This record gives sequence, structure tokens and C-alpha cells, in this order.
Amino acid sequence: MGKVENYAVYMIENKAGKVLEVGEFNRDNGGGVRIWASAGGKTQQWQLEKVVEDYYKIVNLFSGKVLDIAMQGIEDGTWVHQWDYIGSDSQLWALEPVGRSHFKIKSKLCGKCVDLVGIGSADGTPVQIWADVDGDTQKWKLVAVAEKEGKAPAAKKPGRKPGVKKAAGKADAKKTAAKAAVKPAAKAAPKAKTAAKAKAAASPAAKTALKAKPGPKAKPGPKAKVAAKAAPAPSPKADAKTGE
Repeated sequence: MGKVENYAVYMIENKAGKVLEVGEFNRDNGGGVRIWASAGGKTQQWQLEKVVEDYYKIVNLFSGKVLDIAMQGIEDGTWVHQWDYIGSDSQLWALEPVGRSHFKIKSKLCGKCVDLVGIGSADGTPVQIWADVDGDTQKWKLVAVAEKEGKAPAAKKPGRKPGVKKAAGKADAKKTAAKAAVKPAAKAAPKAKTAAKAKAAASPAAKTALKAKPGPKAKPGPKAKVAAKAAPAPSPKADAKTGE
């Protein structure tokens, strides 16, 4: 059986695995207390503070109010709610060990146990007081909140993160070197463009030179044409007469 630590913060869990909470995020006097599936919120967290020997006030961390019996009732079935602490016996509770891990939460006012209406187990079932019948709805486990929060970091492995950063640093260095190697090649590109421009500038001169050269065949002058006209072809008729 674990020892109850003064001023420790607990979730108060029943055998069905549901926990005590202040319903509807209520901060007012008279706000209902019920069971609900554990969500880890402050409405489900309670601080135990010893007031007198063996009796504690049970303070909700969300509202700052304490577990109280409505109208200071002592009858079976009287509901439990929250209220400002005024030092009343209806706000003081003894924790009586049951078995290895559970407690009965008993009122200093009437000796009755924190219990569930209708022996309920569903979310939203209200909390009441009832005579001790040793039922499962009267047995509660104190689960330390600090203990739960302390277990979460164990799954983390922060040592791996710096390694990732170093690897990223090496990758960045490689990228920088690759960029530096590519840059000179990029600068050489304008020279190729200049050479192309020079060729383009030279091409009009080449075209002009080609135009200036005369062709291999010149057109016949006017004298040659006259000479050709002056030499008529021999007439076939004249040859025939000569033959007579």
C-alpha cells in the first residue's frame, strides 16, 4: 500500500478506471462532482492536505474548492459537490486502506463512504455518500499526477537530435562545395557568347566579299553579238545552182 503524501496531487480512480472530476469545468460553489474517463485535466486532479490527524481536505486543482457533502447531509444518497473550504466536518475525509492499492474515502461528519449513484460506471455518474458496504464503487485508487508526468519523458531520446543536426551540417557543406564548383563554369559562359557574337559580326563582311567577286562567266558584249549576226549560214539553194 502506497503512503499518502501530504500536499501531493492525485487522480482519484475507481475500480472501473474512471476518475473523480468537477463536472462542466465549474468553478462555482455547488458544482457537481462525477466520474469520467481519465483525460489528465486539472478538473480531475486533487490535492490532499492534512488538516487534523488522519483527516484531509481534498482540493480540486481547477476550481480551488474542496470535496464537500451537500447541505452537510448525513443520509445515504446525499450528493457530493464542491464548495469553498470553511473548515466543516463535511469537508474532511479519512483514507482507509483496502487491500494492496485502494482506499475508502470516509466522511468525518458521518463516517459514510464516497460512492456512486446507482452503482454506476458510465461517464457522468454523480458521486454520493453511502454506508460502508465494502462495494467496488466505494474503493478508490490514488494515482500520483507527478508520477504519471514523470513517465512520459522516458520514451524520448534527445541524444539523437544533435546527430541529425551534424548530418544536416555536412549535407549543407557538400551543397556549398557543389555550388562553388558550378559557379566558375557558369562564368565561362559569357566568353562563348562573345565568340558567337564575333562570328555573327564577321558574317556580314564575308557576305560582302562574296558579292564583290565576279562570276566565272561574263555576258557576251555587243560586238560579239554583231559578229554573230554578220556571218549568215550558207544557203542550201545557192549550192544547188552551183551543182547545175
